Amino acid sequence: MDKKEVDKVAEAFEKVTEAARDSYRATVENAAAVNESNNRLARSILESNVKALRVQAEIQASFNRHTLQGLAEQIRKNREVFLGLSRKSVNAYDGFLDSLSSYYEVVSEELEEPEDR
Repeated sequence: MDKKEVDKVAEAFEKVTEAARDSYRATVENAAAVNESNNRLARSILESNVKALRVQAEIQASFNRHTLQGLAEQIRKNREVFLGLSRKSVNAYDGFLDSLSSYYEVVSEELEEPEDR
C-alpha cells in the first residue's frame, strides 16, 4: 500500500470515527433531553398531586367545620329541650308535693273537726 492509499484509509477511518463520535454525542444529548423532560413531567405530576391533596384537605376541613357547626347547633337545641323538660318535671313534682300538702291539710282539718264537736 502506498502512502496515498494509507492516507485515504486514515481519512476514511477518521471520518467514520468522527461520525460515530457525533452520533454518540447526539445520543447522549438526546438522552439528557429525554431525562430532563421526564424530570419535568415527574415534577409536574408531583406538584399537581400535591395541589389535589391540598384542595382535598381544604374540602375535608370545610366539611368538618360544617358538620361540627351542625352538631353544635343540634347540641344547643337538645340542651334547650332538656332544660324545658327538666323545668316541667320540677314544676310537676312541685305540684305533686303541693297537692300532698293540701291533701294533708284537708285530712288534718277533717280529723280535727269531729274532735271539736
